[in-house]
Amino acid sequence: GGKEEGEALRERICRHEAGHFLCGYLCGLPVKGYEVNGDTGVACVEFHTGGNADSKGELSNDDIAALAVVAMSGSVAEIMAYGKASGGENDLLELQNCFRRSEEFIGAAKQQDLTRWGALTSYNLIRTNLMRYEGLVEAFKEKRSLAECVAIIEGSTC
Repeated sequence: GGKEEGEALRERICRHEAGHFLCGYLCGLPVKGYEVNGDTGVACVEFHTGGNADSKGELSNDDIAALAVVAMSGSVAEIMAYGKASGGENDLLELQNCFRRSEEFIGAAKQQDLTRWGALTSYNLIRTNLMRYEGLVEAFKEKRSLAECVAIIEGSTC
């Protein structure tokens, strides 16, 4: 039925976004906020990334590496749970935009390498922090506050 499908979709979205939240936080990106739309169940995690760019709006190699992990983490989280990812196209487009903003030119081969490295690193972060990740998924489903979500990662509540 529609309600079951809606719940399954909401679960998938929460898993996807919890992957972004966990990996971004662990990569040192400050979380600006997250939102779960009550009607659609769609979640969105936002990070403060503008402060990382230099005066020309260019991103350093470290910034690009962190953003590659974050971009891949949502799809990786879905694959870990469901065996495939149904979301993530926008994440890849966002990563493409980050590559364009790099201080140094990043060619196609290096972009592929960084994308693969981002996927592997996000997998390792989620796997080694699985209890925290599952706690975040539940927190997202319950629409907990940003502070509560951070506390889950920091281990002050689980």
